[in-house]
Amino acid sequence: MRSTFHGLETGKRALLTHTTVMQTVGHNIANAATEGYSRQRVQLTASRPIEMPGFQRTAAPGMLGTGVEYQNITRIRDFYLDMQYRRENALYMSWEARDATLRSIEAIINEPSATGLRAVMDKFWNAWEVLNRDPMLVSARIEVTGAAAALTDTLNHIGGSLNRLQETLNNNIANAVMEANDIIRAIAQLNEVIRRAEVLGDNANDYRDQRDLLIDKLSNLIDVQVNDAPGNFTITAGGIQVISNLEFTLLTEADAVSAAGGKLHGYVLALSDVQRTRDQLNAMINTLVQGTIRVRLENGYTPSTAMVALNDVTLEDGTTIPAGATIPAGSRIVTPVEFELSGFNGLHQLGYTLSDPAQTNIPFFVTSDGSGTFTIDNIRLNEVIRNDTSMIAASGRYEVVGGDMHAIRGNSDIAHALASLRDYVFLYPPDLTEMSQGTTDDFFRALVSDLGSRSANAERNMLYQQELVYSVNLRRQSVSGVSLDEEMTELIKSQHAYNAAARNITVVDEMLDRIINQMGLVGR
Repeated sequence: MRSTFHGLETGKRALLTHTTVMQTVGHNIANAATEGYSRQRVQLTASRPIEMPGFQRTAAPGMLGTGVEYQNITRIRDFYLDMQYRRENALYMSWEARDATLRSIEAIINEPSATGLRAVMDKFWNAWEVLNRDPMLVSARIEVTGAAAALTDTLNHIGGSLNRLQETLNNNIANAVMEANDIIRAIAQLNEVIRRAEVLGDNANDYRDQRDLLIDKLSNLIDVQVNDAPGNFTITAGGIQVISNLEFTLLTEADAVSAAGGKLHGYVLALSDVQRTRDQLNAMINTLVQGTIRVRLENGYTPSTAMVALNDVTLEDGTTIPAGATIPAGSRIVTPVEFELSGFNGLHQLGYTLSDPAQTNIPFFVTSDGSGTFTIDNIRLNEVIRNDTSMIAASGRYEVVGGDMHAIRGNSDIAHALASLRDYVFLYPPDLTEMSQGTTDDFFRALVSDLGSRSANAERNMLYQQELVYSVNLRRQSVSGVSLDEEMTELIKSQHAYNAAARNITVVDEMLDRIINQMGLVGR
């Protein structure tokens, strides 16, 4: 049944409801620049009307409205756009981390340049060309040892730089895991706050915004999938369920390999990029120093030990030694001879030094750790040669004087063969570059080209993902972001509704005043 004060109650509801609307609009305006904030709207609905009681329908038509009320305050958010943003953002951060690492590798290799590894290798080969022309020239020998030392030092420096880059990436992985775990803990705490706030049916809009912002930040570090079904909120990161309602599981550094996006994924891929470059350089150096080569000495050779040639050779005394047969030690070969040797070191070990007496079987390069494999980290110039340039074995012949072996001065057969290795076609592991065989220079060019291709690909994908993230975020902001023009429109509309409701209460008050205070005065 309607009341005399029905109009006052209707007006009061309008005042309270539109006050809430204006307060919510003010909240939106205040948070227009707040990161992660989603604009909120008050859901208005007509309040329950008065039903006419009675056994039969009365003469009064219809139901009498009781005004307005709000059901809830909701935030404007598109879950699909959130999901898309986090997916694209995780891929973007992955490519960004990888691109930064590849740029660092390019700076370490420093090609093309006048001071990079290629220039140092050119000086090394050029020094051997000079020594080949005059093996007795002391300055040429000094130039060879200096260029060789510069080559090994450059390789060691590159190895050290790659080591430091790997250490940095490992530290970045550890820091990213710690940051991700801090975010996971914070999300779990917010879940408890949200649960307590919404247990009576309210919407914890601001807390949900904070949680979504944390999830966005988590997508910077690792790929995330969110399930926000009623009563069941879960987050899966890198294939691991890290959040299940109020329970959480922390990540470990070992979990980084399972990441499919985010910085963790990028760091893992970057580590493989560093290792690939290291493997390529190691393969180039190890193949040069001790890879299998076939060498032809055009002027013959005088072996100090029994050896086997790959071709028929004729000795000084006219004896012919067929291919595959043993050549006695001390035999003077007067025809071209071919040997299968172990790279640069194996060829240098054939030569004879200028020392008195002459020495042979001296490796030009050694490893610092005694390993049988040469790498950019352990390759060193033999200290025997570094300290005494006469120990460079440039000669391919010797003579015996007074029972001692002496290199024939002026002979540069070995120096010539060593200088010729610059153009020798080596065989390389086929899975490192597109080139499985070629000269050292060819392989290094292929190495630099491979690095450039990977870097260009990473940059291209990073820029592509950056545009995607920007586009998705722009659409997301168009849905969730605060528009001051729209809020001012909403504010003016609510203000006019509030003023009209207040005016309505004034009218009802005047009506009641007329009824209560001014009616029924006749006859007093």
